[in-house]
Amino acid sequence: MIEIKRASELGESARKQMSEIFVEGFGDLHTFFSKDKRKLAIAFEHMFVLDVFYVALVDGEVAGITACTDGKIMPIDHSKKVLRNHLGFWKGTFAYSVFKREFQKPPLMWVKKRHG
Repeated sequence: MIEIKRASELGESARKQMSEIFVEGFGDLHTFFSKDKRKLAIAFEHMFVLDVFYVALVDGEVAGITACTDGKIMPIDHSKKVLRNHLGFWKGTFAYSVFKREFQKPPLMWVKKRHG
């Protein structure tokens, strides 16, 4: 049976599993930073904003993740210091810049068409 819960309900313990799912799904895009998926998962674990992530649980284990936000809270809040600590100075700094560009930009706003 699949159960959907807000990640914040699971607390900090959900971070490790969420990060492993994230790396499994998107790890190929991050091989520049490290080819070691375990290392990537540890480096990314801190950045998920648990209040806007939802997890799908299968038998109590995280099987999928998604973020749902109103655009006022970004789903990713990453730390340059933590990324540098796990990925090294240069790659950690570059990862910080890439994530800031990709995950912390404002959402697309729908523009009302004028009918005239």
